[in-house]
Amino acid sequence: MSELKALKKPLYFISFPSAFLSFILPIYALELGSTPIEIGILYSIFSLLAILMRPIVGKWIDKKGRKNGLLIAFGFYITTSLIFLISRNYKYLFAARILQSIANSFLIISLDAMVSDISNLENKGKNFGIISQYRNRGAFVGSTIGFIIFFNGAFDNPFAYIFGIYLLAATYALFLGIRDIKETLRVQSITVNKEENIKKEFYKYILIMGILAGIESIITPVFMLYLKENITSNLMLISFIFIPGAILSITLPAKLGKLADNFGRKKLMIVGLLLQSLFIAMIPITKGYYTFMILDIFITMSQLLMSPAIKALVSEITGGIFNGKAYGIYHLSVGIGGIIGPLLGGYIYQNINKNFPFYLQGIALIIISIIIIFSVKEKNR
Repeated sequence: MSELKALKKPLYFISFPSAFLSFILPIYALELGSTPIEIGILYSIFSLLAILMRPIVGKWIDKKGRKNGLLIAFGFYITTSLIFLISRNYKYLFAARILQSIANSFLIISLDAMVSDISNLENKGKNFGIISQYRNRGAFVGSTIGFIIFFNGAFDNPFAYIFGIYLLAATYALFLGIRDIKETLRVQSITVNKEENIKKEFYKYILIMGILAGIESIITPVFMLYLKENITSNLMLISFIFIPGAILSITLPAKLGKLADNFGRKKLMIVGLLLQSLFIAMIPITKGYYTFMILDIFITMSQLLMSPAIKALVSEITGGIFNGKAYGIYHLSVGIGGIIGPLLGGYIYQNINKNFPFYLQGIALIIISIIIIFSVKEKNR
């Protein structure tokens, strides 16, 4: 499948900053004199703009093409890396986060639509897994480079070297995208009645996925706090905890996506949710460093198990109609859930009980898995 092969290298290089930046942004912002409130705004503006952009991007790429959407994303990522490279104060970081949010919206929706365009019922999960695998590989290599430079005392300004490398990687990704990526948008025509039937099932699924995103993000703002308070306060040791899970994320997604193709996406989602609920609920009783590392491996495994299936079902439910619009709405719903969940988790952690967010997420994942069993329909294989 030439279209899929052409995506691998550009996605690998464009993903270099993703994992490292999410870890290092608060530290970089503090170094430039930002306050905790200003750092919070950097995260909020990214999420808010993403919510506003995603439906628009979805409709746009259904008209203008998936390749154009990806090239726009690569261009914005180049500009983002450049601004991070030359940042001198908070205003630079604020501008960079705005551009990064726009880039992310174009990237994930164009990518999801393109993978759905070139896939069928038998290989859709596997193809989503392959793309996820290459993105994770890029993020792993990029973060490894970033951490080596950051923790190495030989560099006076490590961020200049890190973002310089990320700028070169993004520029190369754009070159590869222009040269190799092929357009997958096809002319689509459907009857009004068929579209109405699709809408009913689709929006039910989208609502469930938005709720799931909210549930899964309950522990997002408190996970690192729990680690620092109960496992270790050493930043380097904390980063090591996630290495085994990161290695799994660069080797397993394609294989697990193929499992979803063979045994059913809905079944894999249910298994993943139930396993995740169990492992998340075990966090409060896990105190040892290596025990927590093992627990994180199982949590990562459960998430990888259901991720390709969730995305594949979006286009399966719609029959591949208007993939750009469908994935734009899907990511909108997930984005809204991703804003509500952390607020709830942070409030509970600070004002009620520090262990309760983990128990709440575990229980809620079981409930949502039951809802999926009775509400989500899947095509017979």
